[in-house]
Amino acid sequence: MFPRKYKKLSSFKRLMLKLLNVYALDRETLNLVNPNYKNSGNNTFKLNKETIILSSGFLKLKRKVKSLDIFFRYAPNNSMWNSTNRWKRIIPNITKRDLILTCLNSLKKSIIKFSTNNQLKITINLISDSSDKKFDDCISKLLNDPLIKINFIISKIKGNRGSYLECCDQAKNSNDLIFFIEDDYIFEADCIEEMIITYSRLSTIFEKDVFLCPSDYPFFYDSSYKTSLYIGKKYKWRTVEETLLTFMMSNELFNRYEKNIRLVGEQENDPFEKPLHEIYKNNLCLSPVNSLSYHISRDHPATTEDWLKLWNKSYTKFIS
Repeated sequence: MFPRKYKKLSSFKRLMLKLLNVYALDRETLNLVNPNYKNSGNNTFKLNKETIILSSGFLKLKRKVKSLDIFFRYAPNNSMWNSTNRWKRIIPNITKRDLILTCLNSLKKSIIKFSTNNQLKITINLISDSSDKKFDDCISKLLNDPLIKINFIISKIKGNRGSYLECCDQAKNSNDLIFFIEDDYIFEADCIEEMIITYSRLSTIFEKDVFLCPSDYPFFYDSSYKTSLYIGKKYKWRTVEETLLTFMMSNELFNRYEKNIRLVGEQENDPFEKPLHEIYKNNLCLSPVNSLSYHISRDHPATTEDWLKLWNKSYTKFIS
């Protein structure tokens, strides 16, 4: 076995824990002190306070999360669905509006699951690319919940690059975490909680902010490059060198790398996201092993998970 590096807990503290009958983890031996056997074997995660992972010990979370701003850009009138025989979505016979509502419904469920037990300001900023009032009203009705704040923003420039740059413009006003989301991703119910806890945990470990990608893309397995695994909340996370345009960062990272982040929309790139990949060479980016979200594109959106079951649970049809 590899030698372990323990943070020793003083004899006095261990004695006091035992005398006071306080349930805790001995950082020296990783053994439980006064274990609660009804809850034995469970890890503990407290937002902005601490995590206790029984296999690795106690971690005080120095990287506090203040808020989360989601920038969800959507184009309900996009006609790409059947534009060519080559381009076919993996789920046939649905409209772009059905896709957007289904993805938003899954995101809503994930936010509510997290917010039910945690207090954190979460805002969904809806970046509209050529939408209309009827569809926007449908979105408002779908997302209507006291735990969710929404803002509608009309992109100043039409098209994929324009709505992406609008996200960049609006992100300048964010106070902490920023989550860029494209309109064709569905989310596991644990996604938001896993990403927020993991962001705080890994940024504490690395002593600097990181980028997180919620998808375990199949193309991560197309090439061989060095990677490392880290423990999040329930998932393991691996370092990656590329993402698409659905990713999480902090306002500090956005301000530091704004020029490169904006280059995705300001110039032609091959691949499209190349300026982001340049950032990941100097700043850590991680993705979960097994997806927290699935890209409903022309390729199979997951490696092993039953993504279609999640789609069916979240499916929402637009009633015109």
